[in-house]
Amino acid sequence: MPDRIVTIPDSTDEFVLTDRPTHRYRPLPHGLSTSHYTVVPAHQVRTGDVIAAFFSDGPGIRHTEHVPEAFPAHPRAFGAYCPAECQTCEDTHTYGVAADRYVCLDPADERADCVIVFRSTPVAIVPATVAAHFPPLDSTPPLPDLFTLDDAEHGPYEALPVSRSWGPWEAISVTRATAEQIATDLPNTHAGRHLTCRWLHDTLLIASDPRLRTEPGRQGHLIRPDADGRYLIGGLWRWEDWSPPPCPGCSTDTEQINVEGEKVWRCTAPDCTRRTYGTGDPDDDEDLPPYTETDEDGAAIVYHGTGEIDIETTAELAAQSGPQQDDQDADGDDSTD
Repeated sequence: MPDRIVTIPDSTDEFVLTDRPTHRYRPLPHGLSTSHYTVVPAHQVRTGDVIAAFFSDGPGIRHTEHVPEAFPAHPRAFGAYCPAECQTCEDTHTYGVAADRYVCLDPADERADCVIVFRSTPVAIVPATVAAHFPPLDSTPPLPDLFTLDDAEHGPYEALPVSRSWGPWEAISVTRATAEQIATDLPNTHAGRHLTCRWLHDTLLIASDPRLRTEPGRQGHLIRPDADGRYLIGGLWRWEDWSPPPCPGCSTDTEQINVEGEKVWRCTAPDCTRRTYGTGDPDDDEDLPPYTETDEDGAAIVYHGTGEIDIETTAELAAQSGPQQDDQDADGDDSTD
């Protein structure tokens, strides 16, 4: 679907509605798409409207910043007290701006903090009257939470979403395949350096060095699958929650790839080739390994590690291959004479 530009009353800004990304974004219910979006100021959002996206800063042309998981709005005035005592409300109060300039689009629940924005913030919504004609938002599977070990040296591991009160020493729910990967990685990590993992049919045994056990006669920690075949793993080390680093060029989420044995993160935007180490320091990205791709005409294109074309090297390759091909053609002509 091509981009759609919309405007709203009392604003000279233009809002560019783009297709919803697929990587690390929960799909909308079947049949619902960005064609059903409309843009309104936050104070005009009504109960049941689906919050789908916000926008880049203005003024001028403002691009869509999709919400990873669209959610139904439950707007209320922003007050001095948050029943959930969430971090977002606490941070908002520290700004010292009058409370009546804000609106809460959705109060905190067991998974997320309150959604607090300025009353004038433009929001892309699906009106409740429109959303009622489509399946509910929870008809699509939720996005998994991601966890790692040893400052992201191992992982990430996909798990069912955890609650807002979840702590890093608690268990996460994973599939059998993910449990097997954790069992392989754990003994090689700093966090699990004193642990061993072994499968007993469908049960995972995690045991510590016998010299470190507080209960010497205990076999270890047995983890059996639940009714859905998932494993609750944790409690013996600290999990670190993780999210994909944003693209330094366009802020889109990245995805992990391996380049010459190194972890590299590649932008998932279709019109961006940016790569990063994900450290947040652009100087680190200068050390990314270069790579070569072949275009549809068979010509080799050399890229810097960051994804920018290495024009000089690509031109040198083209110059080297061109004359060689001409020579071959000339030799072929001589042989036929």
